[in-house]
Amino acid sequence: MTQSDARDSDHNNRSPPLRWMMKHAVSCRILLGAFVITAISCWQYISSMLVVTSPGFTLDDSWIHLQFARTIYEGTPFEYSPGYPSTGSTSPLWSWILSGVFYVTTDTANIVWGVFCISFAFYVGSSFLVGQLAMKYSEKELWSYASIMGFVVVPRNSWVMLSGMETPLFLFLLILSIYVLDLPEMRYDFLFGLVAGLAFLARPEGAIVAGLGLTLRPVILGADNRLSLHRIGSLALGGLIALAVAAPWLLYCMSVTGYPLPDTFYAKVHIPTESEIKAWNDWWLYFLMEMPHIQIGAVCGAFLILKNRPFPWLFAISLTIMYRLATPYASLINNARYLVPIFDLFMISAILGLAVLMEKVIGLPLKRKINPTKHRAIQCSGRTIVVCITILALVFPMTPSYMFQITFFGNAVKNINEQQVHIGIWLSENLPEDAVFVTHDAGALRFFSNLTMIDMAGLVSPDIVHGNMTPSETLEYLRNQGCEYFVFFDELFSFWGSLLHYAYIRLYTVHLDDNVISGRDTMSVFWINWTQAWY
Repeated sequence: MTQSDARDSDHNNRSPPLRWMMKHAVSCRILLGAFVITAISCWQYISSMLVVTSPGFTLDDSWIHLQFARTIYEGTPFEYSPGYPSTGSTSPLWSWILSGVFYVTTDTANIVWGVFCISFAFYVGSSFLVGQLAMKYSEKELWSYASIMGFVVVPRNSWVMLSGMETPLFLFLLILSIYVLDLPEMRYDFLFGLVAGLAFLARPEGAIVAGLGLTLRPVILGADNRLSLHRIGSLALGGLIALAVAAPWLLYCMSVTGYPLPDTFYAKVHIPTESEIKAWNDWWLYFLMEMPHIQIGAVCGAFLILKNRPFPWLFAISLTIMYRLATPYASLINNARYLVPIFDLFMISAILGLAVLMEKVIGLPLKRKINPTKHRAIQCSGRTIVVCITILALVFPMTPSYMFQITFFGNAVKNINEQQVHIGIWLSENLPEDAVFVTHDAGALRFFSNLTMIDMAGLVSPDIVHGNMTPSETLEYLRNQGCEYFVFFDELFSFWGSLLHYAYIRLYTVHLDDNVISGRDTMSVFWINWTQAWY
């Protein structure tokens, strides 16, 4: 038997999974790298949390998703309070995924760990796809690990990925859509339609995936002489698949409120004020200094367009414009969580653009007559140097902000646990089972109290966001709904208290001395004496 025959025999004797792993060895190594780098970051953040508090989330809104998930588990999907259907879920897909946790456990701590595990899985998936894109664009494995590292170290990335919000899912689908759009074969038109539909269900602005993809994919295919009448039909079918995936949620929203989008959209989207625009401009000046990769990514994006691979850059630019025009202030609050996918996409654009550009520069010696061995040594050394310079240029400036976010993560969870979660438990233990309360913080208060709740912001209460009521009409509405309790930040309640002519009693108060994330330092529970109130 020859040596070649022995190798073939050894290969055939291996198990199918092992043969598959050997065939896709590079992808397996990139996946392992993505897992290790992402896990190290997550371990740092979760360790910071466990030092100062019990398991929880950095944002009160995270508990909104879990409340919707619990309604799915209980068989009354998206009834945020019993008997009150709501379209307030900005990410119905995320709520459906989280509902699986309740089939495993109903213990609060275990639920939090379950959400962390799901978030981590999507986070690793995103890191892996970033590495795969770098491998595809540069054809050099070293760039994959540099891109994963840059992606993970983007300030606020791990903070938001572990916040319990839908960002890991949304970002995974964004990057997956970029990966699929770079595959020219016809069979991927259908897969793209599925991903585009799911991206919309992950966040309403995910519609940008279908909009840009269905518009530009035919242009790119035409430039490569791949467009035909049959292919146009395939692309149209992909669009129909996207619509079919999104249609059930659109129809549900229409049936509840008469509007096609979730109520969070109508509660937050409006014509920006001058102060909101100023806040946007001031913060973006800070972001550009904090994260130099944004500017590099914006420039390198032009180079990716010339390579017929424009989507990382286009998604980043389009989302930036969308938030600036629709929700410039809302996108900045809560540690700029809405903008984190944009920061990530600019990092991807920066690294992919540099990878393509630098590989071209390193490959120039091929055009000269040079000793092959010497050429390979020059290429290897040059590539290593370029990757190291890239990491230093993109990652090193963000290190201080990354380290700050680790501490910030633990303190934010501590704040939410000590205020919203704590008061939610107090409500459960001290108010009647049929009590109705109104609040601005609709997450943990509803989840832990398990009482009927009205959301003054209108995110999960359709009557509030669509009612166009005056303050006096709002109070009359609350009274008719049997709402006797306000759970408000003291500063915000002062308006309502004066309107009620102080016909209330303060029942319970929580004050945070170290507040870093909650809307105000002090939140109280107020009982309204409607018999003495006039407004």
